[in-house]
Amino acid sequence: MLARTIPVLVLLAAAPPALAADDCFATSVGAWRGPVWNGSGLEVMETEFHAAVDGTLAGRYRIHDGVPFDGTLSGFHQTGTCEADFVWRDRDGTGVVHIRFEPALGRFVGSWGDTHAATNLVFDGYRFGPEVIS
Repeated sequence: MLARTIPVLVLLAAAPPALAADDCFATSVGAWRGPVWNGSGLEVMETEFHAAVDGTLAGRYRIHDGVPFDGTLSGFHQTGTCEADFVWRDRDGTGVVHIRFEPALGRFVGSWGDTHAATNLVFDGYRFGPEVIS
């Protein structure tokens, strides 16, 4: 009995984590590109979301300013249907990002800030690259 149980446990442990949240978060896994408010204006940002070990959504981003830099998105907290808050962390510090995913339109609309997301601080993305197949 134990000999049959161990291979099953190994297979389950090797499987990628399933997103515990809404389907729209699962379809949001992959690459995005869009504008972000950085410094005194809009810059190009590339964002990639993935399923975190705990089954939530996490990500990383690259902002292309004079000196491109990378950041991370963690601390997923679902705030509504297809909406979530994340903690951003990069060379400039840490803060909050609020994102509303719109998978049917191939985009997410977001905003960011230090302690709360400010609507004028854009953090948006549009699909690019190969489609994610689930």
